[in-house]
Amino acid sequence: MSEELKSCPFCDRPSARIIEGPAYDFVQCFVCGAKGPIRYRKEHAITAWNTRAGEKA
Repeated sequence: MSEELKSCPFCDRPSARIIEGPAYDFVQCFVCGAKGPIRYRKEHAITAWNTRAGEKA
C-alpha cells in the first residue's frame, strides 16, 4: 500500500497530510483546509483521498 498522497483536488497543491486520531484518520490539505472522508484505518483514508470523482477505488 502506497502512502503517497495526491495533490489536493481543490487547490492542486501537494500539501496534504494524514491526520491520525485516536479512533479515526483522515487527510487534510494545509493550504486550503479541504478534508477527506473520515476512515477507521489510515490506509483507507489515503485511498479515499487519492480517489477522484469518476474513479473507482
